[in-house]
Amino acid sequence: MELSRRLRKALGITAREFNGALELYDPAPGRDNTYPERMVSYYFIRALARALPNSNVLLEIPITGRTRRGWDNHIDALVFNDDEIVVAEFKVGWAPSHWMALAKDLERLQRPSVAKEIRNCLERSPRGAAIRHQRPYIVLGSDCWFQDRANAWKAGSKSGNWVLPKAMLPAKRDYLAVYDDEGADFDGYYFTWALMPFPGLKR
Repeated sequence: MELSRRLRKALGITAREFNGALELYDPAPGRDNTYPERMVSYYFIRALARALPNSNVLLEIPITGRTRRGWDNHIDALVFNDDEIVVAEFKVGWAPSHWMALAKDLERLQRPSVAKEIRNCLERSPRGAAIRHQRPYIVLGSDCWFQDRANAWKAGSKSGNWVLPKAMLPAKRDYLAVYDDEGADFDGYYFTWALMPFPGLKR
């Protein structure tokens, strides 16, 4: 089964887990339209680990930045097994600017220096050097609170001020509901994600 189908199946499981936790505890009392980014990314990372059998998971991987500070950037998650490797970034999506921020993350990940640094870190380990990842990917994960925005994410269309950045149009994009609801500021809560090849990381 291709990764896009495995990831959607796994996210269906973790979305139900997240919904179950939210039914037991309200982590954002008195606030609509926001859960912490780390809370959201946790369920995406669990799904990625399910989607890649026998996976290894590393979080907040430092990569060298462009400034003199050196290690000023990081990758949210690196999930890999012997065949596939996923570089993942996550953002909460309660404002249009967050979609733009994801596009900037994508631009950063696609720099040749990032792929080179990941390859070098793998090759420093005897076991890592023996792995040949034939299927490298980038995954961008987010959330949103209206289905028309989720539809715009998937279709690459526009919903009010929400416009998917052009850099993300080539990706395979999808969404699913964490829960359906009616409220003053939302009509449901959704996971949204984008999956694309990462040819620069192929070894």
